[in-house]
Amino acid sequence: MPCISFIVPVYNMERLLPRALRSLRAQTLTDFEAILINDGSKDGSAALCAQAAAEDARFRFIDQPNGGVAAARNAGLDAARGEYIFFLDPDDWVEPDAAEVLYHTVRDADADCVEFGMFYDICDENGKLLHSETDHYTFSGVYRGEPFKEHFDEMASSYLAANKMYRRAFLEQHHLRFPPHQLGEDGMFFVAFYRQNPGCLVVLEKPLYHYVIARRGSLSNRYHPERLEDNFYLSDAVWDTVAAWGLLDSPMHRAKANYCTVRDLMMGVKNLGCSPLSLAEQTAWLRSALQKPRVRTAVRSTPLHAMQSRNDRVKLLLLKLRLYRTVLMLSGVNQRKNT
Repeated sequence: MPCISFIVPVYNMERLLPRALRSLRAQTLTDFEAILINDGSKDGSAALCAQAAAEDARFRFIDQPNGGVAAARNAGLDAARGEYIFFLDPDDWVEPDAAEVLYHTVRDADADCVEFGMFYDICDENGKLLHSETDHYTFSGVYRGEPFKEHFDEMASSYLAANKMYRRAFLEQHHLRFPPHQLGEDGMFFVAFYRQNPGCLVVLEKPLYHYVIARRGSLSNRYHPERLEDNFYLSDAVWDTVAAWGLLDSPMHRAKANYCTVRDLMMGVKNLGCSPLSLAEQTAWLRSALQKPRVRTAVRSTPLHAMQSRNDRVKLLLLKLRLYRTVLMLSGVNQRKNT
């Protein structure tokens, strides 16, 4: 059994995939497998995957029709044989000692999950690195017992799949897979994971993963009409978890779940900014969303300083003031800047 299974969903990444593959070959811990799932790419990505598998027995190639990142990751999970699971996106890359540091950390602690810091590599539209920012946890250590319940305010909305490594046996025991959402599937997976009360979590400050930002045309910068009907599925999953734990009366847990609801609302506003809907139609959707008691309460009770970006703090203030058209016009301007 290999120590780690790297699961790499590949979708039209011919230009950037070689960097991800090089970063895997450069790992100082050599006992790993890399499962490359070509998700119906129409460029040369499949050929690169096949070549990697032909040249290195640690690389395995799965070719399947386009089904989205969730389906590709699930195919990787079904095929994985490693003790731990690491999700790597094909346009990102990892530090040479990532596998070694993470594996020895989780083995020493007998942990179900390790979370770690990241580099945010800001690139231009041609992929040239402009600058890099470091994002790391403000706390670190080994947490046992019920770490996600006890540190819910710090951990619950750490939705990315890329900054975590999971014990595969735990995922299989609880039949954990990615749901078929185009956005937020990694967050849904993580909420489903911590709802099962993993008994040991390790948090490392050290950044080990390079997450590439400003990828124009990414899924988060496209219009998703399906979200008009179902925008709050991720925060609903958070609320359902708090309810399943019997902690709905806990102020800390309620505050964090309210924050997750506001984050979903911000995604809905961003989606409207990418849409062809008229300002009147966008305003009608936003008013309807704010008629939901849970959403209205979340906007009223979430403090501005809880939001991570200045832009979101401004939008939350405008929502508190019920200046809905102003929020939507601001979002539309921001989206046009990113296209």
